[in-house]
Amino acid sequence: MNTTQTNIRKKNLTFLLLLSLTASICLWFIPFNNQRYSLSFYPVIATFAGVLHIQIGCFMSMNYMSYRHKKYLLPLACAFYCSGLFLFLALYIYFYKNGLPGVIYNDIAVLYFMRNMLITGLFFATYYLYRFKHKKGKCSKTIIYATYVWSVVHLVMATLYSIRVTPIAFQLVDTDTFEWLRPWRGSFIYILIILWTSIMLLGANLTRLKTQFWVSMSLVALSNLLSVIIMLKYTHIDSAGWYLARGLECLSAMVVMIVLMSDIFKRYKSSRQAYELSYENSVRDPMTRLYNRGYFYNALSNEVKTSSPHKPLSIVFCDIDFFKSVNDTWGHLQGDRVIIRLAKIMQRLSRRSDIVARIGGEEFAVLLPETNADAAFNIAERIRKHVEQQTQATTDGDFPRIITISLGIVTSVENSAAAERLADCADRALYKAKNQGRNCVVAYSDENI
Repeated sequence: MNTTQTNIRKKNLTFLLLLSLTASICLWFIPFNNQRYSLSFYPVIATFAGVLHIQIGCFMSMNYMSYRHKKYLLPLACAFYCSGLFLFLALYIYFYKNGLPGVIYNDIAVLYFMRNMLITGLFFATYYLYRFKHKKGKCSKTIIYATYVWSVVHLVMATLYSIRVTPIAFQLVDTDTFEWLRPWRGSFIYILIILWTSIMLLGANLTRLKTQFWVSMSLVALSNLLSVIIMLKYTHIDSAGWYLARGLECLSAMVVMIVLMSDIFKRYKSSRQAYELSYENSVRDPMTRLYNRGYFYNALSNEVKTSSPHKPLSIVFCDIDFFKSVNDTWGHLQGDRVIIRLAKIMQRLSRRSDIVARIGGEEFAVLLPETNADAAFNIAERIRKHVEQQTQATTDGDFPRIITISLGIVTSVENSAAAERLADCADRALYKAKNQGRNCVVAYSDENI
């Protein structure tokens, strides 16, 4: 298991490094485009990204509600919730605020910077909680409360700024030329580059990229880092760099959504397999893995309802002859080996549609749907002869001596017959086979059952 996890981590780290290198090379050699674009593209991108981020926040919140020990998911959920809200605030500015395009550009740029500062802080809180996820104390609670305060403060500041209540004014974009101004082209953009680079390195070091989820979080950090670098390359906000950066942001969010959905399907598959295994164990005999008595009688009750002259139903009861002598002579462990070997033989010689069950200690039953009396007799006789022919050598010692079985058969063509009555008739036929000297097949004589 440790070797497997190590290989997964190496593959994920290699993938992230190759992706980072490829993206860096593409950014370096990408042709510079001086073309300017209008604001008309931005609402579509912002709406798509905002909805996607809020959905990711919902998934992470539900994940935390299912696994309360994963407290590190709370800052991440806040990060994506708030990111979506920031994008919708930008849409509010775009649609409902009258002003020159340059003013709108500047307000959107300010919200973008505030959103980055909010998300980077929440990522640092995430990795701190992940680092000390096994420790319970006041420090973790303090970080969580600080996460909420940090989110609320930024949201309030962004809202007040959007509705022009706050007297604080940031000038990041020239309202006439749409050119980036200082401090964006100075301290602000380099601060974001340092923060996102630190988050990438910290995440890779702490999580070891051992799951797809943490790889996707590193991709989010990488996409934000590349977005900032792209915008550093372009001098105007309405250039191709702004939309290229937003495209990277949408792609990283889509990757996160795919990873979260994949995790949900994996958990569903795992729970489904666990349920199926639990159900199989509840209807199977633990020693032979044949169906148990309860399942056999339930199946018999259901099959009886569909029986008719054109779809007769037959059942076979089987009992090992003189089985007690096996236990007395060779012990109970050897007796268990006899039962297990016989179960395998009966299962192999039966059809796929037949239901083979162990209904008692050394007693077995076979449910034969759509099988008339003659066909049922032939199946039972084939099983009897095959068992009789087995020796200690052919069974690898499972049969310490020649083992024989007695079988009783009953066939029903009436859908009103009771399952208990059919079982009783098969048991009577089996009892008659034992009285006739054992190692034989006896069919119940009344054909009007």
